[in-house]
Amino acid sequence: MTELQQSTYRIRKLIGFLGISLPLALPLLASNMIVSSISHYYYLTAPSLYFIIVLSSLALFLISYKGHPIETDEFINDDWLTNLAGFAALLVVLIPTACNDSGNATINEICSSCNLPLFGHLNDLTSTYHFVAAGVFVFLMGWMSFFKFSRGQDRTSWQYKLYKTCGLITWLAISLLIIYFLSDFKINNFVFWMETLAILPFGLSWLVKGETIKDIKAMHKKMFG
Repeated sequence: MTELQQSTYRIRKLIGFLGISLPLALPLLASNMIVSSISHYYYLTAPSLYFIIVLSSLALFLISYKGHPIETDEFINDDWLTNLAGFAALLVVLIPTACNDSGNATINEICSSCNLPLFGHLNDLTSTYHFVAAGVFVFLMGWMSFFKFSRGQDRTSWQYKLYKTCGLITWLAISLLIIYFLSDFKINNFVFWMETLAILPFGLSWLVKGETIKDIKAMHKKMFG
């Protein structure tokens, strides 16, 4: 394996680990509190730092990722796709969601005092920009899994099926969120759980594409023979 290939696999693994860590680590850093959405952790000190660092890192890794050259039946290459996703992730950090409707007493206090951190705000229109950027980011991650990672795979292989399934689950979660926002239903923490449902599959697909399973097998063989 060339040095360039090793670098690509490392980036894939990092994107996968960082993606999966978001919905898992943020509640732990918030003393096991679940808030309305992953984006609302921006308003809690320790989770906020993690949220900003991880999403910014994800954005930079995605922008630096080159992937495969475009093929004849594709209209966008890996580089453009991940660049768009990376810039969308940066916008999610730079344009946070509004702090209201968090379902958390501590964040509600911050909202009431108007002592908002960094780019925090109470503007519904700005919050809409945030959700659009987040939607674009996650949608493109689903596209990457469904169309790009499955490319060239044997259709009967478990990898092909996994990439397709991960992409579909990511898009299903986005669709359910759109329906939820357009409806009058109110379900506690629904957005958080749908965001988690969207993020975990895309993280898993990046880990598999980064050949993490091979690394685990090699480590196991080295340790136990």
